[in-house]
Amino acid sequence: MVQVADIVAKLLERTDQRKIPWRPTVSEDTFAATIGSWSVFISRPRHIATPEINLRVHDRVGQLLEDFYIGDDIVPTYGQLQELHGKAKRSALGTDQQLEELLAELERV
Repeated sequence: MVQVADIVAKLLERTDQRKIPWRPTVSEDTFAATIGSWSVFISRPRHIATPEINLRVHDRVGQLLEDFYIGDDIVPTYGQLQELHGKAKRSALGTDQQLEELLAELERV
């Protein structure tokens, strides 16, 4: 049986390699990626008082295959999911490029 930790580790690896194009969704803290025939969504709701990260996997027709809810008490993958959410957000929003442009603009001021 496939473990969520294996999927998260591979998502992190491929995100670091810039092989997964994350994109924003209508929900502010939810980011999506299409990988082959599957869609992956990672979200971290801000309105919830306790740390929570949700990773959902859908098949090609939109059927929910798995819904991984990771709370702070599930230590092994929480840190990795936290890292993945941050990297997906930076990728989807083009944060690095925008910050580089801001820095260049600040140099001109």
